[in-house]
Amino acid sequence: QTCALPIFALAAIVVLPATQIVLREFGAPFVGMEELARYFMIVVTFVGIPLVNREGGHIRMDEIHRFIPLSASQVLRVIIAIVSGAAFGVVVVAIYRSVVITMGSSTPTLGIPFWLFNAPAILGLALGALEFFLQAWRVARGQDDAAAPRIV
Repeated sequence: QTCALPIFALAAIVVLPATQIVLREFGAPFVGMEELARYFMIVVTFVGIPLVNREGGHIRMDEIHRFIPLSASQVLRVIIAIVSGAAFGVVVVAIYRSVVITMGSSTPTLGIPFWLFNAPAILGLALGALEFFLQAWRVARGQDDAAAPRIV
């Protein structure tokens, strides 16, 4: 299944700066195009996190799994998922606190509220944390093959 939002955001990251370059050549630049492109970069970066977690797509060091028994590998995967979920949770809280502090502030050119700029990060990281905790639960119950270390 494909989510349309990240695809749209990725297209915007390419189209907006290209449009800005063309318009600038004709002497009619679009003010705020950089802010929009930056926003869509944030969307692309954070909205995909839960899916990447679910599919086990994060970079990791799997070599240790070759040298430890399967049961120890499973325990290690649970610990890693819990610690990763907690780390994501800490970042969510930090971003939320930043949003509360800067409530009422907006970007200088287009006036986009800062909370809107941070919403994709909060949403993506919160869902990513949830997926890590669910992954820990699935691994602990022996039900998670999607994110298992792939050892050749």
